[in-house]
Amino acid sequence: MASKSDKRRPLAVFLAPVLTAGLMALVWPTDFVRELENVTMDWRFRARADTDPAPDPRIALVGIGDQSLKEWGRWQDWTRKNHAAFLAALALNETRIPKVVAYDFFFPEKSLDTSADEAFASYLELHPGAITGVEIIEKEVPEPSRHFDWIGKTIPLSNVTGEVSNLLGGDDANAPIEAIAEASWTGMVNCPPSKLDGMRRKLPFVGRIGENVYPSFVLQIIMQWEEVSPDEVTVVIGDSVTIPRSDGSEYKVPIDGNGFFTINYRNTDRFNVVDYVALAIQSSNSSEGAPWPEDIPPIKDQILVVGQSAVGLSDFGATPYSAQAALFMVQATALDSILRGDFMTEFPKLWIILAWLAIAWATLISLRRAPIIVEIAVPVVIIVGFVLLCFFVFEHFSLSVPMFLPILGFALIHTTVIGDRLVTELKEKRRIKGMFSSYVSPDLVQMMVASGETPELGGKEVEITVLFSDIQGFSGFSEVLSPKELVDIMVEYLSSLTDIMQEQGGTLDKYIGDAIDGMFGAPLSLPDHAYQGVKAAILMQREQEELCKIWQQREGTNELVKTMRTRIGLNSGVAVVGNIGSARRFNYTMMGDNVNLGARLESGAKTYGVYTMVSHDTRNAAQATRDDIIYRYIDKIQVMGRTQPVEVHEVLEYKDRVTQETLDCIEIYSSALELYMNQEWDKAIEQFKKSANLELFQPNRDPGIKTNPSLMMANRCDIMKISPPEKDWDGVYRMTTK
Repeated sequence: MASKSDKRRPLAVFLAPVLTAGLMALVWPTDFVRELENVTMDWRFRARADTDPAPDPRIALVGIGDQSLKEWGRWQDWTRKNHAAFLAALALNETRIPKVVAYDFFFPEKSLDTSADEAFASYLELHPGAITGVEIIEKEVPEPSRHFDWIGKTIPLSNVTGEVSNLLGGDDANAPIEAIAEASWTGMVNCPPSKLDGMRRKLPFVGRIGENVYPSFVLQIIMQWEEVSPDEVTVVIGDSVTIPRSDGSEYKVPIDGNGFFTINYRNTDRFNVVDYVALAIQSSNSSEGAPWPEDIPPIKDQILVVGQSAVGLSDFGATPYSAQAALFMVQATALDSILRGDFMTEFPKLWIILAWLAIAWATLISLRRAPIIVEIAVPVVIIVGFVLLCFFVFEHFSLSVPMFLPILGFALIHTTVIGDRLVTELKEKRRIKGMFSSYVSPDLVQMMVASGETPELGGKEVEITVLFSDIQGFSGFSEVLSPKELVDIMVEYLSSLTDIMQEQGGTLDKYIGDAIDGMFGAPLSLPDHAYQGVKAAILMQREQEELCKIWQQREGTNELVKTMRTRIGLNSGVAVVGNIGSARRFNYTMMGDNVNLGARLESGAKTYGVYTMVSHDTRNAAQATRDDIIYRYIDKIQVMGRTQPVEVHEVLEYKDRVTQETLDCIEIYSSALELYMNQEWDKAIEQFKKSANLELFQPNRDPGIKTNPSLMMANRCDIMKISPPEKDWDGVYRMTTK
């Protein structure tokens, strides 16, 4: 007879790829997935670097490098007279004047020596294709220094269709001073890195200042190279930017909905970077008849892109080829790509998903009854082949085929199917051995053996006290501890606190990660279950302190562990307890509204900055047994998922262990609550601030403490002053989180 797993498998074979493909389609547009896909793109860029073609010969890179700094001094000591001298040297030799000189800098402030600005501007005018940078300030500023309807002689692009507000932009910009802006064209030099890893993979090709659209640095270079006016450029946001060529054809540059152009990186080592000062000296010498060296580009009618290249200067960032690359290389790479028509295209995702589905179905169906080694090997071979194909088509056609999600999804479904097969076979081999102990907890087995009962499904209503505990900020432990360290700490912690709970008559329901779920009063009746639960919570908090002392003395213990804190919530009432589950698998556990409330009190304690919080019912029941514990009334709240409010109390300690300062704090806090209920906000705030100084736990003093009840209530009063409650306010605080 076929097992249920075998009967379900054909349906799973059909549904698993469909569901996985649907999930892929949903998460594909997310930033996280895009960034991971970009990592695979970086691998592909580097893999083809040795076969990349030479850059467009019209581009010459001029770097302010070590020789420039050696000849003209430190960069911070340079003035605009240095740049004027460079342009003057270029102008000396009329047979070697470049068509475009583009500075990947912006000059937003006037020099102390205004003659330097005048000199630079005058020599810029000698070069009709001179370009300087503009940096758009993306965030809005309260009082912009100036709004830009124009930037010198640069005017906005007029033929724009699409949603301009989606473009990279702002209301202000770091633009050249007026003299320089009037003497040169300007282009946006913004080159924002990826938020995840700082890599620059896209370049804004057009940008927004106010309501106007301006060309980027690269677009302005192309416009000056082709001698194109702004009204001849057509921008379709989300599609392309079209620039006419002098030969009658046109550039058609693809852009996305934000105006960004995807850079088809080529090996930046292809570029021959000429030193800024060296070029100036050579240009000057050649005007006097000196021969032009072969290692320096001819520069006549070329595009000179000027930027910083000396290590230690500021304009550096990450590219697929280097963690610290001169950023004018990014601009030059984008320019080279456009001039050569070397664009990167992406294979349609829809076709990828359809092909993925076909291959997934084919392999899952054909491998259903194959030997396990074949079922493992075939998907591995397919994944390796797919990776090689992706690298091949990218190297030869600049075709980007998405890799990350298809590989992850394919590996996931096959790993799941193989894992299910292995687990099913293992279960089948051990079906009889240990079956009974798999269904119920060891403690319950012992109790049932002693009573002669067998496990049956169902439960009964019992008056119990539930206890829920949780480690404060536990997610942070997973980040700083190795898996072994985390397990060792949790074993020590859970063992110690569980022992205390059970010593007071508690029953462990289950562990959920770092959380302990327990009950008092079942399966064995416990008349004083509320008192024993509160006592257990106090002793568990003491044990937590002792553990911290041990960890503080233990060499190599992480600081986060040394200051561990535990939150506990308790509630008393009727709950359903018994063997809950399926016919084949069940466990002794608890269910009901009072159980849920206990869990909410544990999580709600965080709001008030307390570490043991109980309901009014628990406090009353415990005090009815023995009145030797100090409680503090905290608030009346309505937890999420519940319509009835509940009064909550903080459990402090046994009376003989509570200080007078804490008793004073409770008294002042209580008087502040009365003022709060009377809506006397200012007086209540004053009292809450007094009690705040006496609180046991203080932010900025005690590790891990962010607030305490007094501070939280004072803050709430501030809010109430601004937004008073309704006239029929009943004083209930409604929790908005679980």
